Amino acid sequence: MTAVVVVGAQWGDEGKGKIVDIFTEHADMVVRYGGGPNAGHTLVVGSERFVVRLIPSGILRPQTTCVLAQGMAIDPTSLVSELDELAKRGLVRGKASLVVSDRAHAILPYHVLVDRLREQGPDALGTTKRGVGPCYEDKAARRGLPLGLLRDLSRAEAVVERALASWAPTIVALGGETPKLGDVMLGCARSRRGSCRSSTRPRSSWSRPCATASACSSKAPRGRSSTSTTGPIRS
Repeated sequence: MTAVVVVGAQWGDEGKGKIVDIFTEHADMVVRYGGGPNAGHTLVVGSERFVVRLIPSGILRPQTTCVLAQGMAIDPTSLVSELDELAKRGLVRGKASLVVSDRAHAILPYHVLVDRLREQGPDALGTTKRGVGPCYEDKAARRGLPLGLLRDLSRAEAVVERALASWAPTIVALGGETPKLGDVMLGCARSRRGSCRSSTRPRSSWSRPCATASACSSKAPRGRSSTSTTGPIRS
């Protein structure tokens, strides 16, 4: 299988989305191997515009399967929102168009909270405040929540409880209030139901392990373009 790999070697905003979109014209599969719901890029279909932050632009190409692989940090709420937006605009291609790894880690409310609190301080890095960094911190510390655990909310609750206990001193020191376990788990349950409700829900929702590759062969529709969220350049 021929593979084309696009890697951003800077902090971001290098224009990866535009390059990937060009290659998706002849791709059977588009795999996003890492990252989270940051700036994303804008898709233009005729007169329609919308921003995707998690799902690759290949989702609009016929016969192309998009994969969110195990290296990603995925906000379940953001993913469900993107799927619902695709459905609302009539850009639905069915369940086979998207595969989500059960090993990708979930961005949860306390990740977003820590990110935002840190960005209010003197050592702010200039992040997008979407919780991506703290999510990867949990993954490295082996206290993160793989999406596959959302199939068993009791096991997921135990993982979240440990993570909250670890983050609580940091959150308090930064002047925040630690989220309640019940509220976090309620959000997890809603996101799981949302993924099953969406007409474009990922195949085997929250349960499909993925490989990391981008391969080529199928044709793509015309009359569409891709831009980054920071500029009007069309592909």
